[in-house]
Amino acid sequence: MKQIITLLLLIITLKCFSQVKNNNTAKTRMNIYIISKDKKFELLPFTVKTRAFVKSIFSKKRMRVIVASKSEFAYNRVEELLKKHNAVIGNLWFDSHGLYKNGFSSFSIGNENFSYKNINDTQHTAFIKKLALLSDENTKVGIGSCYGGATFIHPGSASAKSGPMYGDSLMIGMGKIFYGSNIYASGGWVMMKPGIFSDRFGLAGYPLGKRYRTAYWRPVWEHMGEWYMYNTKYGAVQNINTVALNNVGEIKVRARNYMSLTKAINKQSKVIGLLEPAKTEEHYNDIELLNRAIQDFSWSLNNLQ
Repeated sequence: MKQIITLLLLIITLKCFSQVKNNNTAKTRMNIYIISKDKKFELLPFTVKTRAFVKSIFSKKRMRVIVASKSEFAYNRVEELLKKHNAVIGNLWFDSHGLYKNGFSSFSIGNENFSYKNINDTQHTAFIKKLALLSDENTKVGIGSCYGGATFIHPGSASAKSGPMYGDSLMIGMGKIFYGSNIYASGGWVMMKPGIFSDRFGLAGYPLGKRYRTAYWRPVWEHMGEWYMYNTKYGAVQNINTVALNNVGEIKVRARNYMSLTKAINKQSKVIGLLEPAKTEEHYNDIELLNRAIQDFSWSLNNLQ
């Protein structure tokens, strides 16, 4: 009897030791918020950086902010942090401007721009691919630029021809790099309002400037508040509710969609109804408006099939 009791105690002890060892060696998950370093000072992005840094100070093992002038710097810094804390990337957010004037969806890390044109270029995305090696299938990746996932037809401008934004192609390209991870992006504006790290509507909304009240911006107003998700496993870009970030930089999909709010619906309808003609330098005309409407209608029919 004593031998049986001794054997049972030994088994229990070994099992407990094994669990402790596994817990000690298990990797933690760190959320990374990468901010594209701009050449010129801008007040609003600066306030976001400040809020992000404050959040990271109180959650050093959960969230870190990196201001990067190129993808190589971002990768080196992330790798250093993860090695130090024996972690993998839990959530990865790329905070940058969307360049609407270019006529296609994109995001930047410093002076490096990523779009459907180069997202499949192994040399251009070399350090993005290295970042992916620091993640796993549970990692969530956010393209935090405005219109980063847009599929509407750009009206054309002095610097770009009218044509698709190809945000879906950008998301699919990112999905191939971060295989198995959820890729998130917006079809409209991505705002930087107070409460951006509060799991609320801090990323949702619209800009206040008068320059955005012309027909040139009509496609963005029409797709305001739209968010999408892509995962290579599912094989299709999906419409989802509004995306938000919580206080430790985790990407969350809200239960309620921003565009279900009465004030958002009324604002969208009011602004679209009062849009002024596009400025001359925007080269937006009635022919391009008609072409965009036809292509949008065709795209909608295809998605209904």
